[in-house]
Amino acid sequence: MASIYKKNNTIYISWYDPFLGKNKNKSTGLIYNKLNMKKAKLMAVEFQKSIDIEVNKRNQLGIKRNSIEKTIDHFLQINSNKNPKTIYEYNRFFKLFTEKFNVKDPATLINKNSCEEWLISLSKYNYQSNTLYAYNKVLKKYLNFLFEYNYIPMFRLNKDVVYKQEVKDIIVFTPEDLNLLMNNLDQKNENFKVTFYLLLYTGLRPSDIYNICGKDVDLKNRTIKYYSEKTKQYFYVPFHRKLKPILQERINQVGDSNLIKYETIGNIGKAFRRYLKMLNLDKKGYNLRTFRKTFITLAHQNDIDLATVAKIVGHKKITTTEKYYNRLSILKQANELKKLKF
Repeated sequence: MASIYKKNNTIYISWYDPFLGKNKNKSTGLIYNKLNMKKAKLMAVEFQKSIDIEVNKRNQLGIKRNSIEKTIDHFLQINSNKNPKTIYEYNRFFKLFTEKFNVKDPATLINKNSCEEWLISLSKYNYQSNTLYAYNKVLKKYLNFLFEYNYIPMFRLNKDVVYKQEVKDIIVFTPEDLNLLMNNLDQKNENFKVTFYLLLYTGLRPSDIYNICGKDVDLKNRTIKYYSEKTKQYFYVPFHRKLKPILQERINQVGDSNLIKYETIGNIGKAFRRYLKMLNLDKKGYNLRTFRKTFITLAHQNDIDLATVAKIVGHKKITTTEKYYNRLSILKQANELKKLKF
């Protein structure tokens, strides 16, 4: 039960916090005298009632008392089958999140105010908008997990506090730069060449092409079978005719084994960045995703329908491809205007 006591001529309330699992104290702001002692006792009774009401409410909701550390371990266990890149994002989030929240503290300290304060504090870091959005996105997923398993009561973050995703310009290879990249491939080894052409002529993600083997390629019907780590699905897709002789030569070299021999997907990115720097193209914002964006852009410019492109590039939802098409439409309209003669 909440009780009162005198300290330095001031009346204090002492109580046991069942959510934190420890005793707490606070000043009533009342100077010690008989009248104020009566007031303080009434305050203690009302304060205890409010605690009991909250305890009963949480008991009815089935709220469990666990440490933040335990909830994080549980969250990572539930999501252990996700893509390694996604797991990396989770770990990066928790590393920053636990700079504010002590992992030994009870999960009930994660509430609307504390989460909003944490989000606001991120503004002191020199993060890009989409990095802040990524932290925000993982926080929401973690909170939904805490709600689902009754670790904390449900609440909603203020919309003015959460970070929005920044829609950036679509950067694609210019025709001149693409020619430069292709014309200098003779200076690179076969491993780099086949990786370059697979990305360019299929529009697939680096993680999609990374584990393609020679046995997955049907040269006669010009199709490739691959497993998407992102969508956790197998796909059969056609490939461009210009890729056939390149794959034929590579299969002659590696047989049924992996077409790409980089130790990690990250090493593909490093190799491409070195190539861009060699050609003085490293300041243009190009990266491995540029291949995919270029492929979709060219498909749009050549009037390939949305549903077909979505299947070719392995988008799980056609709405994902539609976002590209909607943003690219203005580019196509601009090109069409060139036909207008005055």
